[in-house]
Amino acid sequence: MSSEKRVYKLNISGGSEGPGKGLSKLIEIDEKKFRFEGMKIGEIIKGGLIGFPNYEFQIMGGSDESGFPMRKDVHGPVKKRILVSKRAIGYKPKRKGEKRRKMIRGNEISYDMTLLNLMVVKYGETELFKVKEE
Repeated sequence: MSSEKRVYKLNISGGSEGPGKGLSKLIEIDEKKFRFEGMKIGEIIKGGLIGFPNYEFQIMGGSDESGFPMRKDVHGPVKKRILVSKRAIGYKPKRKGEKRRKMIRGNEISYDMTLLNLMVVKYGETELFKVKEE
């Protein structure tokens, strides 16, 4: 481990229901405040641990420092080259039936992760998303 300060970027989505529907917020959090290592895509985390009491967030994905996306169907904290087709995470084909090997990350969060995508599952009392009034 290096001595540099590690910061996670958390991209929080409001989900498909509730007061934050269709909204998102990008925050930065120091790794000393909460460690995500060992958690997997789909797990629920308590919002009080990252500064939002009574909220619950679900991990939806993320990417590492090089920009490689996480995939739920690849197990462990690994970096792999897999054969992908159709519109899969990390691949958008140009022609019908086109396949390609793409580098992706596994579904477990490791030390290399810098961006995590979270979705609000349960809302708390504090206002997370500022609604613009016109």
